[in-house]
Amino acid sequence: MSAAALSALLGAGLVTASHLVTLLVARATAGADGPVAAPALATTYVLKVLVLSWVLLTVPAPSWLLPGWTAGGVLAALVVSVTLAARSGARATRAALGPVPAVRRPAGETRADGAGPAATGAAADDDRRQGDHGHG
Repeated sequence: MSAAALSALLGAGLVTASHLVTLLVARATAGADGPVAAPALATTYVLKVLVLSWVLLTVPAPSWLLPGWTAGGVLAALVVSVTLAARSGARATRAALGPVPAVRRPAGETRADGAGPAATGAAADDDRRQGDHGHG
């Protein structure tokens, strides 16, 4: 395997390992009583920064390591992880909100409450009183 591929895999592996540690800590603290997850995740973050800093400052880089390819592997893994997190968050949000009603209905279709024809646009679905407001 080439040095470039190994360097990129090392960078992606560092990001993957960091995310796995975070997921394991989150999973372990998910069912705990009281506010345990946030302090545990914050402590994990500090420990990951300290350990990675110590490794970068004390362990010499191998001769085959290409810094540009390592950075590329890190960036690629970060893009993938952010994309997966966004998709997962969107899926969880949709599941929590349930079905979202349509704002616009085709012309001629009756309103859900049967009160008459539905007009297009959000104002037709507004059931607040439109008359005397009595401000002041």
